[in-house]
Amino acid sequence: MSGVFKQVKISEAYRLLHPKPVSLIISIRPSGELGVMPAAWITPLSRNPQLVGVSIAPIRHTYEVLRDAGDFTLNVMPKEHIKQVNFLGTISGKEKKDKIKMSGLTLTESRKIKSPHVLEALAVLECVVEKEVEAGDHIFIISRVMDSYVKPDVFDETYLPHRAKILFHLGGTNYVTLSDDVLKP
Repeated sequence: MSGVFKQVKISEAYRLLHPKPVSLIISIRPSGELGVMPAAWITPLSRNPQLVGVSIAPIRHTYEVLRDAGDFTLNVMPKEHIKQVNFLGTISGKEKKDKIKMSGLTLTESRKIKSPHVLEALAVLECVVEKEVEAGDHIFIISRVMDSYVKPDVFDETYLPHRAKILFHLGGTNYVTLSDDVLKP
């Protein structure tokens, strides 16, 4: 390999695609049991219909809850809640059923689906599972967006970077946020 590039282990190659926005995935079983986890492996898939894809390891408690519930919310989180987001990613809901309460975030009812969202989110997408696809050690969940809403002071056709300080996952326990610069060619 030439001196222009540095070798990266294949097991860490995905980090070359980061940073990515962090969203809390929240789902609720009919019994009321919650599944909550932060995720950065989320992507838009289609505009018509509005579809998004989420990649989750099937060993995650949230995946089990989401599979039973059939719906979930994506909660785009601001940098001010880095400690809560990181906490929710380090504690399993199998062990701590009240981890969302322990985080200090505020759950509230969603508009069109059963799974709740958090009031502290910058934006919320309410999603219904359409299909699951095995993808190595993860399951890729294709979901239809049923509703979406955003805090009015952070979005005007696109996020306003000087106001919407979205939390981005860099890798491990490292995060970054947007600068105020909007770049145009």
